[in-house]
Amino acid sequence: MRKFFCAFFILFCFSLFAQEGDSADSALNPGLTEGYDNYGNFEESLPENQQKEEKDVSQDYLAKSSTAVNAVAWTHDGKYFATSWNNSIILWSAASNTIEAIYSNSVSGNSESHKDASGKNLVSIADASSIEFTSDGRYMLSVRDDNTALIHAVGSASDATLISGTGSSIPAAVYASDYKIIIALDGQNLYESYRMGNQHIIEEKLDLADGVWAVSSNPTGKRILVTSESGAIRLIDTTSWSVVSEFECYTLTRIKPRLAKDGVHFVSAKDQNTLTVTSVSDESDFYMLEDPAGFSNVAEFSVDGSKIVVGINTGLVKIFDINSGFEENSFQLMYGDSAKSLAFSPDGEYVIIGTEQGYIYRWVLNGEEFVPESQRSALQNALVLSLGYSRLNSDYYMGSAIFDVGYKNYFRPPFFWGLNANIGVGSPGSEFPFTYYEGGESLSSPFVYSHSIGGMFGLVYYNKKLDLHVFSEAGLGATVRILYNNSFRYAHASKPYFSGYGELLVGAQWKWARLWGGVQFDTNLHWLGKVHVGVAMPTRTFRKQGKTE
Repeated sequence: MRKFFCAFFILFCFSLFAQEGDSADSALNPGLTEGYDNYGNFEESLPENQQKEEKDVSQDYLAKSSTAVNAVAWTHDGKYFATSWNNSIILWSAASNTIEAIYSNSVSGNSESHKDASGKNLVSIADASSIEFTSDGRYMLSVRDDNTALIHAVGSASDATLISGTGSSIPAAVYASDYKIIIALDGQNLYESYRMGNQHIIEEKLDLADGVWAVSSNPTGKRILVTSESGAIRLIDTTSWSVVSEFECYTLTRIKPRLAKDGVHFVSAKDQNTLTVTSVSDESDFYMLEDPAGFSNVAEFSVDGSKIVVGINTGLVKIFDINSGFEENSFQLMYGDSAKSLAFSPDGEYVIIGTEQGYIYRWVLNGEEFVPESQRSALQNALVLSLGYSRLNSDYYMGSAIFDVGYKNYFRPPFFWGLNANIGVGSPGSEFPFTYYEGGESLSSPFVYSHSIGGMFGLVYYNKKLDLHVFSEAGLGATVRILYNNSFRYAHASKPYFSGYGELLVGAQWKWARLWGGVQFDTNLHWLGKVHVGVAMPTRTFRKQGKTE
């Protein structure tokens, strides 16, 4: 027994400390060092001297682009989030952390500014600087750095509408409803863009002589916050196109003023080290958020408007409570990076972070820790079928043959949990030396039939290159046994015998083939040895195949 426990302890330590990171291998499951080039193809993005370091990154790390991630956004129901990425927009499934669709920003032009001298449409390649969804999640609006805006129908890669600006750039565009867009086409005036039947209509609504620098809206779009190039901030009612309030003397830093989703407050920069959260109805009602390192690039409200997530010049991302002004949480980016875009999930469980160096993080605030798909795919949850043998601790039985069905869930590698159930048949090896009576009937050389059910918890070391698992597990469960005379003429069973058990097992799995064994302590039969051989079939094997995009 001492030898067994020593072996088990060594395997436990080896499983815990021998984990190694692996990059993902495909475009739909992006790896730690992969991104897109300017033509939509994947390419290596990091220098070789960073490859080893990258394997040790935080588990909140999601993917890597070769350009800055300028924009991130969530759908209102929290089902998807989107990130800009090398002249494309990636739609991610929030539940599985996998890519749902890729929307290219290369679209044939539909205006005179996108035609050559012969009148042929040109293809525009540009990166998105902002992303927004309609409240029903059916459409996605992106403003691009080539003086255009693009509307995509979510779920259709081919259904896209391109809107071209008339000035040097389009500083901002937002949804005023599911069917109307507020856009600064010329950088000076606000226009309303919508469809009426088959017609795409654009109307000028408000002239701002000092130009437009930023536009932000609440989900209904009835109120928008417009910041001019002079630093003036105006709250505008889009039903009447009148200025409701005007706020002066705000510094033009890299942080653009943002209106909270509840429409009660907005955030703006007083200076590089100070953010001001101001009530839209009373300028004297405000809160100050300060950081000596200075704020960088972006600040965003949570959906309920109670918190703000901001980027810090030191490479931190911090969350502040706007009522107290206190820092609640922080997240350190890698490699001296800084946040370029931020977005709270609708349920407040996560923050999506896009960075200057092209990294995408999913920062977990509450609930289960996030595990990237590139790590999840290495250890697939599995259905295990096996045949086994167990001693019965008796000189009169050859042992018990076992058929076992189990389930393994690798919820947080290297840890896993599982469930199993089995039936066993013990065959006598000689004449039963006892006379057993049950209800006046004698049992002669009876077989032992058993049924067990239990659960386990364990550790696994996985070598992806070899597709090899080495694991150890501990389990608890219950067993019921009966003695049974198999004679057709005199068939008779004993009363049931109940027991509990605990077990320690070690084993290995190569591809689907699985071998393991160990010891079990049964409250009736005491110490028993057991061994199993079987197959572990990934549960994804049984899923219906979805449509190929």
